[in-house]
Amino acid sequence: MTRSKRPKLGAVLRGGEGTSAPTPVSSPVEQIPVPTTAAAEKMVQLNVAVPEELRRNVRIRALQQGVDVSVIVRQLLQEWLKDS
Repeated sequence: MTRSKRPKLGAVLRGGEGTSAPTPVSSPVEQIPVPTTAAAEKMVQLNVAVPEELRRNVRIRALQQGVDVSVIVRQLLQEWLKDS
């Protein structure tokens, strides 16, 4: 199997491969407080199927904001549970 010669998305967005780094954007996700107990809890993996374009756009926004996608998903799920 041959590996793609494409640069990694993170390297491109951080200014690698001859591109300029994007300007960080403020987001409501940054304003959601992360519970302190979340760090002490055992983490398990949750697999979710999403369209390729959605995954790419989420990864781009997360890299622009310097946040892990898993942090964003955890915060959104916690907010959804509060609203339910």
